[in-house]
Amino acid sequence: MRGTPVSNRRRVPGPPTLGELVQLDRLDDRSPGEWMALLPDGTEVVLADIAGIPSPRGVEKAVAIVQSRIYLEGRARQILLPFTTQEGTWRLVTVDFGVEAQRAECEFLMCFAFQSDDGELSVSSPFAEVAFELHMHRARSPSLS
Repeated sequence: MRGTPVSNRRRVPGPPTLGELVQLDRLDDRSPGEWMALLPDGTEVVLADIAGIPSPRGVEKAVAIVQSRIYLEGRARQILLPFTTQEGTWRLVTVDFGVEAQRAECEFLMCFAFQSDDGELSVSSPFAEVAFELHMHRARSPSLS
């Protein structure tokens, strides 16, 4: 998790699906900026910063993904299931459209932490990221036959 928003950070209203967006602190002057929304269940949505505001394209994508979240989260958990050796569930912690997604060269990442059946989630809990890439259908060139 990237951290809890602090009251002195810059905030902007986001779309109803995401709620308020909070600017995250940069690690240094060279690191790209990011914004975060916190969904009601505690899941973080991280967006890239473009010229001091949340990426408009990132906000569009985030709204669409959050609205399709049940399906996409289910697909991601199917991928993680073979890696589960104990009783528990994979809890979605972050949906990342920011720096980490860019580093992974994907549209977005769903980041999960394994939560044992006793409800404990700790720093030693297994953590996994599932990368998603959106394939665009390209128009075919008309043939000249």
